[in-house]
Amino acid sequence: MKMLSLLSAIFLFSLAPIGYASPPAVDPAAASVAPTAPVVSLSPAVKPQPRDVLKSMAATLRTLDRFTVRVEKITELILPTDQRLHADQMMEVAIQKPNRMRIDYQNLSGGRQLFYDGQAFSLYTPAANVYASAAAAPTLEETLDLLETQYGISVAIADLLVANPDSRLVQNLTSETYVGRILVRGVPCHHLAFQTPDLDWEIWIEEGAKPLPRRLLLTDKSVEGAPQMIASLSDWNLAPQFAADFFTFKPPQSAQKIKFLNAAPAAAAPAKTAP
Repeated sequence: MKMLSLLSAIFLFSLAPIGYASPPAVDPAAASVAPTAPVVSLSPAVKPQPRDVLKSMAATLRTLDRFTVRVEKITELILPTDQRLHADQMMEVAIQKPNRMRIDYQNLSGGRQLFYDGQAFSLYTPAANVYASAAAAPTLEETLDLLETQYGISVAIADLLVANPDSRLVQNLTSETYVGRILVRGVPCHHLAFQTPDLDWEIWIEEGAKPLPRRLLLTDKSVEGAPQMIASLSDWNLAPQFAADFFTFKPPQSAQKIKFLNAAPAAAAPAKTAP
């Protein structure tokens, strides 16, 4: 089903209960004295510039020496049959600047753990009790690039973790839009939309003194079918306390060390995925 048809179906379905419901009777006398409900504006009287909101978020992220955040990621997969499936991933991300990161991936099979201590990074799978380690780059930004380009390990919110998120996010923009204000899990947010030649992306940034990112959506136009990835960010802790060895991997005595497989070309007829 095409996206337009799907949206039409959802819209019509949402209207169906309204169409079949009988309107309640209204007492004219009561209506004449009933107070008028206040009008809620979906956007401020003067719309902010999208890049200004983005820069404000980036400035806030740069001030954080350490933080933790919960990320719920949904990646769209397009099969060779053009059927669309969605893969869920849950992760707890911990950052200590300038060069410490730990990600705990959660799933029903026991999950995985990624450690980066400024010198090496390790990926550990508790269920299989196996791990792999390799030398890392000296900075978090360089290590994130190394993980993706050489080892095929991507972090859903990598562009938000680099030293200058605003400069990285606005590269090659062809359009920018302030969509409005919206609640994301009860948090008032600015909704922004951007386009590049290969990517459409949206971001929802918390309104107020702490403009933190609350949701990120990417649509990859460079891939046939334009698959999407959406990441929700919640449970921000801006002053966590980490143990001295929290970011250093210490393999269990019985764990087996294996080698990383370098990122290899995809097999024939792979599923098409968003970034």
